[in-house]
Amino acid sequence: MIRGLISLILITILNTSLFACKSPKELMDNYFQDFNSANSKKIEKNFSFPFMLIQNGKKTIHNELSSFYNFENIKNTGWKESVINSVKLIFEENKSAITKVNFSRINAKDTVYLTTDAYYILINKEDNWYISGIIIYSNFPLGIE
Repeated sequence: MIRGLISLILITILNTSLFACKSPKELMDNYFQDFNSANSKKIEKNFSFPFMLIQNGKKTIHNELSSFYNFENIKNTGWKESVINSVKLIFEENKSAITKVNFSRINAKDTVYLTTDAYYILINKEDNWYISGIIIYSNFPLGIE
């Protein structure tokens, strides 16, 4: 019984510390790494739900990743991976921040086929940063169109 409880506590501690992002830049790097895995569980840990997406002036609120990302459809655009070109911290206070990320999508031939800017609205909960919203001006495919 005690052995099981200790194992559960250790798993919780390890899972929490593995996913901790102590700065907005660290969160962006982690998020793009997780995004490239196309593993929804890994990607979701970077978000605070409900999540707001504003794309081309259209606002949507989401309670889960699958309502705004579809990796099969993203892969159908030729996507192999996404790379960060630059991260600029626009605003940061104790509990909120905004970053501007310029990134590109790369296809199987290692060629850039899409590049855009996105603004990530971040919140800090229990000393860890999470994505609370994204503002993107282009029709950058997210897989749910």
